[in-house]
Amino acid sequence: MSDNKKIQTKATINKEVVAEKAVASTGFAAKLDSGTLITSIQKDLLRVHDFAMSQERSTTFVLADFNLQLKAVVTQEGEKTMFALPTKQGEIDPNLMSTLNLTLRPIPLAVKPVTSTRPVESIEGIGPVLGERLRDIGINTVSDLALASPQVLSRVKIPSKKASEFISMAKLMVKSNIAGVEGVDEQVAELLVVGAKIDSKEKLAETSPQELTSKISEAIKTGTVKVPKSFRLNVEDTQKWVESAKTLVDRTRALSQ
Repeated sequence: MSDNKKIQTKATINKEVVAEKAVASTGFAAKLDSGTLITSIQKDLLRVHDFAMSQERSTTFVLADFNLQLKAVVTQEGEKTMFALPTKQGEIDPNLMSTLNLTLRPIPLAVKPVTSTRPVESIEGIGPVLGERLRDIGINTVSDLALASPQVLSRVKIPSKKASEFISMAKLMVKSNIAGVEGVDEQVAELLVVGAKIDSKEKLAETSPQELTSKISEAIKTGTVKVPKSFRLNVEDTQKWVESAKTLVDRTRALSQ
């Protein structure tokens, strides 16, 4: 071993000994091993994923690679590498602390398929009793409710203001099913849901652009949906929506296999 290596090794050992003494002298530093730290981060990320998957409304998280930087005293206990973390400012000498860089790289997981047959009870404020009354007049699903009018809901003694709230929530939920389709903004989503009764990417992907154009044009003509005077629709638009929906559906299926 060269003299330089001997000096470097001795310096490293001395630093570890000093660090261990510094940590031992305080009763406040939190210590954990590397495996516990990694497991803790994994559990937190899984909780976020599980929460997203449990939501009735489609939720998308876009996350690029990112780095976590941690300041800690690195010590050894037996065969375990331990991180001593200060719990208050000035608890451990900063000169003894190392900088740990952790890179997290998200891996896409299969997303929860969005179904268009969710029962009306999926809407906040609609319980089993009210849900049964709605089914008695033919409103079985969230999609049915999104296409209903306050006047129809008044048949089961739902006040006009509350009926409008339920319908708005249902429309928002159904529109979220087609979120992400290229060219589909709030106005187009309204046309698809109300004018063409398209309530999912899957249904949009299976629709003929010509048929879709015809249905939406008729809905605009009859006043079923309102659009600005400057709004123009052609087959090229609907073709783009259908093709985008097909791409998204195929990608989801590929991830679930």
